[in-house]
Amino acid sequence: MTLELDGVRRTFAGGVAALRGISARLPGDAYSCIMGASGSGKTTLLRIIAGLERADAGRVLLAGTPIDARPPEQRPIHTVAQDGALFPHLDALANVGFAPRLRGLRGRELEARATASLEAVGLVDPALYRRRPHALSGGERQRVALARALAGDPEVILLDEPLAALDRPLRAALRRTLRDTRRARRLCFVHVTHDPEEALALADHLLVLADGAAIAEGPPAQLYARPPNLAAARLLGDLSPIPGSKPRWIRPERLRVAVDGSGVDGEVVDASLLGGRWELLVRAGPVTLTAQSAAAAPIGARVRVSWDPGDELDFSGELGEADG
Repeated sequence: MTLELDGVRRTFAGGVAALRGISARLPGDAYSCIMGASGSGKTTLLRIIAGLERADAGRVLLAGTPIDARPPEQRPIHTVAQDGALFPHLDALANVGFAPRLRGLRGRELEARATASLEAVGLVDPALYRRRPHALSGGERQRVALARALAGDPEVILLDEPLAALDRPLRAALRRTLRDTRRARRLCFVHVTHDPEEALALADHLLVLADGAAIAEGPPAQLYARPPNLAAARLLGDLSPIPGSKPRWIRPERLRVAVDGSGVDGEVVDASLLGGRWELLVRAGPVTLTAQSAAAAPIGARVRVSWDPGDELDFSGELGEADG
């Protein structure tokens, strides 16, 4: 069920513009991410979609029908908060069964619905079902929160930075759970994050915000490789300036570093190990190139850096952008 944003605006007290006319179309059978830095307006937009906040102008439409006048409880939308927001006095099974219970389910039918939702997010150990939130790990709490959202039979699930408080291994595991769950249930997922790695890993459709405005929208691989503007390019990943008279940039992984051959002469001034690759800073004339390499290079080494012209990103036509 497609979610549409039509000119959504929100201004806070003091004239602070949180959202500047956001228009976007988030596909119904897709995992959409709304990505932006802190203060970009992404959480405000999510709250407006959920009905927890009203827009000053514009509309939110679900399957072509405006839902702005509906209170939160009458929208087929459930939200998973960053901390899970579970009821502390209820165990996992009761937390998940809360919405179905409000709809009148009782007894074995209620327990079966809650259990099925927990199993759908990978929680298959019945011993966990009787634990209260304080006795669950961070990853388990977020899975319970997702199961609670699914148990209410929503058409849209909103996720507000659900992985932010988890360490890296848990984030990776829960990312897989989120994608698998969305595919299995064929729901519209809308996930807010400030993390480009998270957005690129999860999203089928990506909306990038900056200073309350939508600056890019589309398939994540396309936006990463060919961003429409410099602001979106910087938000989605690292950039390295290219030597020359015209401002141009390139993704670090597109640079090749070798001790000989063609390319730009440079000197390695720093090297950092990033898991299975090295990040090398190479001073080449007036600029310092940030390159990623499978092999290390000692500081002070003379190297040649090359790249394919087709990988260059040229934003020289943008007004006010000449800083590299």
